[in-house]
Amino acid sequence: MDFLNHIDWTNHDGVNLGMINDFLRNQFYDRVLSRYVKDQDCTDIGFGTGLLSIMALKHGARHIRAFESDVNRYHLGCEIIKRLGLQDRIELVNKRYTRDIESTPVTFTETVNGNLWWEGLWNSLPSDNSRVFLPSTYFLELWAIPIPERFAQGLCRPCSEPRGFNPAVDIDQKFIHVVNTMRGNIMNVTEVNLTPGIVTFPRQQETDWGWIPYMRAVKAGQVVASYHAQHWHPEQRHFELTVSTQSWKDQCVLIVPRMGMKQDNDTLYLDDGHWGPGEDPIILVRPDRDLVVQHNIRSGQISYTLKD
Repeated sequence: MDFLNHIDWTNHDGVNLGMINDFLRNQFYDRVLSRYVKDQDCTDIGFGTGLLSIMALKHGARHIRAFESDVNRYHLGCEIIKRLGLQDRIELVNKRYTRDIESTPVTFTETVNGNLWWEGLWNSLPSDNSRVFLPSTYFLELWAIPIPERFAQGLCRPCSEPRGFNPAVDIDQKFIHVVNTMRGNIMNVTEVNLTPGIVTFPRQQETDWGWIPYMRAVKAGQVVASYHAQHWHPEQRHFELTVSTQSWKDQCVLIVPRMGMKQDNDTLYLDDGHWGPGEDPIILVRPDRDLVVQHNIRSGQISYTLKD
């Protein structure tokens, strides 16, 4: 049982409590598996505690071959399987799943991170529809909304400054000063000069509105570009999107990538769960050219440029 000394239930992939207690994630997979695994031989990529495999057995899966590359989590999984008496139903393999392994009729996985691709999901995707892969569809949507310049400045201000009254609308600054004076917080707020073009800011920066205010703001916006991926392609390196900025030339616009998974009528946005907001939100300040966005399928990194 020495392996338990090397399991971090707070941080390690596949076992951290934030992940295995993520009820939106768990309910999504429970619904998806319920429709596809009955009487099927299945593959589970990334066993962890075995939560998805146990769900699959609940819904009638015949047998599960599971892969867990981490040796300590492999021993944890073996012990869980033994204590549940499921040795004849789950075969746990201590290796990383690769594309040359013979597939079963149904494969399921949750090897994603907050930016979707970094944990190697891309190389697990099927090349065609000959087998069921769950979830079947992975996506990125670019959500956008024009925002007041005061809100844009607040997202980019140093997080070390004290928080005060900041309604995040274009309003008489004397009024804001009076309210802050009345509450005993006379602030010398740093004025942020927003240069036209692409402005980045940390996704977890503390602001006057908390540390993820831009997620609340952008959900009032709309999807301006997106892609959906279902199949592995050997030559694919990234996905590229182009966003017209013509209607924003005199505005500040918040752009936030939202990623997730779909199966049939079920959709799970990663930023609604334990993964937290997607990386790489930006503000477009009075753009004069279209925006080009690339999402790297190996690192998950999202990069932005203005079109030449």
